[in-house]
Amino acid sequence: MRLAILLYALLLASCSPSPDGEVFSVTAYNAYALFDSTDDGDEYEGFRSRDGYGREAYQERIRRLAILLGRRCSSSDVLVLSEVESEIVLHDLLEHGLRGKGFSYYGLASDGTGTLFTGFISKKQPLSVTIHSIPGCRPILEASFMAGSECVTVFGVHFRSRLDDGGEEIREEEARYLRMLMESCPSLAIAAGDFNADPRFPESAMALYPDGYDSSCAFHVTGDPSRTAQGIYFSPFMDDGAVLAEEGTYCYGGSWYFYDNALLSGECWDGDGLEYCDAWITSSEEMKDLLGRPRPFDASDGLGYSDHFPVTVMLRSR
Repeated sequence: MRLAILLYALLLASCSPSPDGEVFSVTAYNAYALFDSTDDGDEYEGFRSRDGYGREAYQERIRRLAILLGRRCSSSDVLVLSEVESEIVLHDLLEHGLRGKGFSYYGLASDGTGTLFTGFISKKQPLSVTIHSIPGCRPILEASFMAGSECVTVFGVHFRSRLDDGGEEIREEEARYLRMLMESCPSLAIAAGDFNADPRFPESAMALYPDGYDSSCAFHVTGDPSRTAQGIYFSPFMDDGAVLAEEGTYCYGGSWYFYDNALLSGECWDGDGLEYCDAWITSSEEMKDLLGRPRPFDASDGLGYSDHFPVTVMLRSR
């Protein structure tokens, strides 16, 4: 199912092309059960009014998150946020400080089912915004932007949780669907979000190429941009030579995983227009617990942010 979604804008901006030397960057962040303050009956335990997650607690959480994103991620043109309940949340993040950092537009990939969705906040006005959805899978957000004279299409994703029954099979279906969307995209494509799969530990959904190569795998990832091809996408976080601030973006049982990623099509390294420039994990001290792991938000004390670290990928035109 392919649906156009309503684009929300707090400030109209020019769509005129930018000069050469354009920089375009995308940050992906699992915002961890980012519910609004209205009880609809589908909220997780700990995120309802009777649990202490009322309007005041919600507003303070939004204020703190907007400050964090404004301080740590405001150099990005697009923020892809997973686990967002409603457009209200995105609007409130803008109102609590992100608009002052240049962000103006937002949208949510909700297909009317489920509880938490993937949304975006951007500085640039999108050329188009679309939801892609197939039964039983989480919706995929597609938003296209002009960066200089080049169009970039961002696919915001949140694959099925590893805690769900049949999660691997559903992730494989989601990965095949994403691959189809990216292969049919006429522009440079970036898939960003929480894939709930680390390509270093191959499964049917995703594997590292060529170490975990299996022709039956839905989606292949490489740390070498020269290997990008149909169905093989570049992740700077898989580059053996990459110097990163953390061992991964998510920590479970004392082990680190790269569940959060930004996967780029071959146009990011073709010598023309926008090219891959840099990538990093954002992990400031206020985002960590005492062991250096991402500290999730706790409604009982209002502290913490998420159990994931955000990742950013930057492109620059020649």
